[in-house]
Amino acid sequence: MNDTIAPYMGPSIIDVSTIRPKLVDLANGKLAGAQREKVGFPEVFDELSKAIPQYGETLGIHTSMWQRIVDKTATLDEIRALKKDVLKLAEVLQESEVYYEDAREADISRIGGFVDATALHGDPSVQAAFNKTLEYRSRYAKKAADQRRKNKQARTETDPAPATEAKAPSHA
Repeated sequence: MNDTIAPYMGPSIIDVSTIRPKLVDLANGKLAGAQREKVGFPEVFDELSKAIPQYGETLGIHTSMWQRIVDKTATLDEIRALKKDVLKLAEVLQESEVYYEDAREADISRIGGFVDATALHGDPSVQAAFNKTLEYRSRYAKKAADQRRKNKQARTETDPAPATEAKAPSHA
């Protein structure tokens, strides 16, 4: 292969069945205001693992609270391990989609070129059979030309009229 593309070598099957019961799908907007892990969590986790068993009862903290933190941390570790592969696979799928779309569009453009050349130098009747293809191929070019026309019109409407040059006084 070349240096711009390479075959994907990661997992093609990502099995989340072991954590599926723990996965949640929140309604849109429900993540607003959610607190995220901050820098230093491993040190806090280590501290709590020692301090809660020793001082938890004194503080009125039930041992189940510490266990919930341990369980949630283990769940996060499982999610993050899978998420890394899922995000990479999603990236590869996105890039693959764009790659094949671009290649297909290039093929359509080439076909349009063959139709244009044949219509110009051989049989103009072929153009009718490829009308939608030719229109599709030129869609972006037409849109760009329309935009340039609009931009030019907007500039001429907003540009002040060119100033006339003042004549130098003549000393007669």
